[in-house]
Amino acid sequence: MGIIVESMTKHMQFAEIAADWIFNEFIKGIKHGITREMVLEKVRYCRDDALPMRFAAIMDGKCAGTIYLCENDLSCRSYTPWLAGLYVDPQYRKMGIGKALISHVREQAKNLGFGELYLRTEHASGYYKKLGWEFVERCKDEYGLEPDVFRIAL
Repeated sequence: MGIIVESMTKHMQFAEIAADWIFNEFIKGIKHGITREMVLEKVRYCRDDALPMRFAAIMDGKCAGTIYLCENDLSCRSYTPWLAGLYVDPQYRKMGIGKALISHVREQAKNLGFGELYLRTEHASGYYKKLGWEFVERCKDEYGLEPDVFRIAL
């Protein structure tokens, strides 16, 4: 029952479920003006050799989670690159999938030549601190959210 993390480009059959997760968890009722179809388009537009990159965690042939490596996830800041959209299906939580996805994104960012990686979170600061991420700042985004920004050396 191992976890496989691979590029979404190899698993487009999971694009719909990934878009649903992302839309329902991070967009719906929060970021007005962004539709599920816009999210799906973004999920489908990913690359293997440059940003943006999206990955799927697969267990037993099913998509258990997803994560995104992109140029910027906070328009009011110029840090780059960003880990974004980490989501693990509730039935697969507490199995190390989130850590596997994060580790994979860190490795990919390093392979692209980056020395550090950033993320934003409104609700999971404690999780990232436990994984060794360093708090950078709290700021306000264009939706009125006040995310904590973290970074980690690669």
